[in-house]
Amino acid sequence: MPRMIPAVARFGANSSERRLFSALEGVLDRLDWVVFHSLVIRQHLDKLMGEADFLVVAPGKGIVVVEAKAPRSVEYRDGEWTLDGTPSPHKSPLEQVDGAVRSIRSFLLREGAIDGDEPIARLLWFTSIGRHHFGGRAPSDLTFFEWELAWADDLARPAALVEKVLDEHIAWHAESDHVNHDPAGVTREKVDRIVGSLTRDFDVAADDRDARREATQREVALLAEQRFALELVGANRAVYFDGPAGSGKSYLVAQAAIDAIKRGERTLLTCWNLVMADRLRADTQVVRGSLAVADLGAVMLRVAGLDAHPADATNAWFQEELPALALRALAEHPERGGYRNVVVDEFQDIAGNPLLVDVLVALAAPDAHVMLAGDERQQIMRPTSERVDPFEVAKSRMPDLVLARIRRNCRQAPALVAQSEKIVGRPFGFAAHRMPPTAPGGAERVVATRGNEAAMLAGVLKLLSQQHSLNEIVVLSPWGARSLAARIVAGDLDEPAHANDVRWLRANLGDGAGRARFGSISKLKGIEVDAVVVTDVGADARDRADAHDLDWDDLLYVGLSRAKHRAVVLEPRLAATWSA
Repeated sequence: MPRMIPAVARFGANSSERRLFSALEGVLDRLDWVVFHSLVIRQHLDKLMGEADFLVVAPGKGIVVVEAKAPRSVEYRDGEWTLDGTPSPHKSPLEQVDGAVRSIRSFLLREGAIDGDEPIARLLWFTSIGRHHFGGRAPSDLTFFEWELAWADDLARPAALVEKVLDEHIAWHAESDHVNHDPAGVTREKVDRIVGSLTRDFDVAADDRDARREATQREVALLAEQRFALELVGANRAVYFDGPAGSGKSYLVAQAAIDAIKRGERTLLTCWNLVMADRLRADTQVVRGSLAVADLGAVMLRVAGLDAHPADATNAWFQEELPALALRALAEHPERGGYRNVVVDEFQDIAGNPLLVDVLVALAAPDAHVMLAGDERQQIMRPTSERVDPFEVAKSRMPDLVLARIRRNCRQAPALVAQSEKIVGRPFGFAAHRMPPTAPGGAERVVATRGNEAAMLAGVLKLLSQQHSLNEIVVLSPWGARSLAARIVAGDLDEPAHANDVRWLRANLGDGAGRARFGSISKLKGIEVDAVVVTDVGADARDRADAHDLDWDDLLYVGLSRAKHRAVVLEPRLAATWSA
């Protein structure tokens, strides 16, 4: 029995194809033959697509392309065919098979499956009409040979007929000086190449990367659904969106700025964090217009008429001196402000400094539309004794400010949130998850003993990189230059027993393609990435946070909530000691 591809007649095959499939399937003494049924030809040379009813590959003989028909009657007049009872009765069946032959030959040559001297014959098989109508010999003319037509009688001996067609084809063309057929060249190995080219079998299952891509697309769709919140508050002049990390606040403020630009209104979109400003700028590049997107420090520089911050700028420069310069400049040159829309993300970073709030008010035109977004828990670098309620601060300046709470998680895998909440010891504040509970993700603690931190960090990053690109992994720390990653890259940490891991980390940490970024939680709190590794969370770090009156749990909350799928907390501990 030949190898039939597919093993059963395709669903929907017509009666002629089913008869011919059964006949070829019943050949018992041609085990090395391969028969393709209903071979779709997308790379057709003459039209968008075509089909070969059957393709028979016979080692040592050649290839036959077969067109199967089961008409009630056949009429051939003046070179025109009429096949009564077929879907296209006036369509030339031989032209169909000619197009299939040319396309298959061209494809196999391009694939390197054949050399070009293999015999490829054509055959038109009428499975519903007997040969007896022609007194033993079928008709032929200049356009086709008698042996290129097969009839219902031939279904009883399909192998002999196929071989006769190939023999006749080869014999006829042997008289030509321009055709060189080599049936012996159709070897078993070449047949395997033909099969491999025409039917590329593969077996693949969706993996974690597919699931993450689907999750990303789902996140985009879910965020788009958050636009309803803008519609609900659109009639209000001043709105404050309050919600935990991942609830879509940044998406909403970016969309509000885009909508304002589409209305032709001069708009400012700002925040305090540099990384967050870069992200907002990228999110709003879809429109052109009078939109200024920058961190508030850069905005104040511009209105003050300065080019850059001083090289030795201290916190007093950003919090006191620069705001005072900006306010003075805006009083003298109000045209440097006058924004019809002032949109501010991460307002909690600004709310604790009245001077900065004054700057925002001065930048706005009279009766400007104001949209603010914030999360009180993200005041992570402000001592807890100095924290403020961002909404109440804004409300004191804008009595008509409307509070809109959004509490649905649109970004993080629910498992990541649940496990991160256990690590932090507090709920993140979501009322519901828009992401499905099956979305892949999670968070865990990994213990690293003293002197083994670099090796553990390298191991964690290598494991994460099997599912996420290094560009989508960030190493965060409560601290900047004193962080584990910063000390490794600077050459200030040496673990002789793990020199290879240290070298790998130095080669794969940092900015640039193919590297995992690292930095402090406060500096990079505007990012969203697939995976996060949080380091430097030992007892000494907690003591340092307590000494500065910083909320340790909120530091962890902000760090872990940068991840969309996976988070790892690398927790250093002293190695155990034993005594007799």
